[in-house]
Amino acid sequence: MPSKRVNQLNALLQQRLGEMLLTEFDFPLGAVVTITRVETTGDIRHCVVFLSVLPEKFEGGVVSLLNKRLPFLHHELMKALTLSRIPTLHFRLDKREKSAHSIEALLDKVKAETPPEVEHPEEK
Repeated sequence: MPSKRVNQLNALLQQRLGEMLLTEFDFPLGAVVTITRVETTGDIRHCVVFLSVLPEKFEGGVVSLLNKRLPFLHHELMKALTLSRIPTLHFRLDKREKSAHSIEALLDKVKAETPPEVEHPEEK
């Protein structure tokens, strides 16, 4: 379990990177990019930034653009934050939401295919 310090750093990085995505990047028209969560290692050397990109057709382009601009992002974080070390950023697409939707769809399908239970009066 991450320490309180790492959790605070995760929240700070998520906030600052989110602000930078809004102000410093020109994503394709119609693309919605959201940072869903940030996970930093205990030694603060690496940080995985999980993204949600809608519509899905823009996922590859968005991650590619962010990876190309990693030096810029790192530099801006160094200027904005007073940390002894800025972790190396790694961008990943967050698949948890898609998995949750597919599981929900499967449950709805099973529920629709299952006949309703017949209530029996209690026998005493």
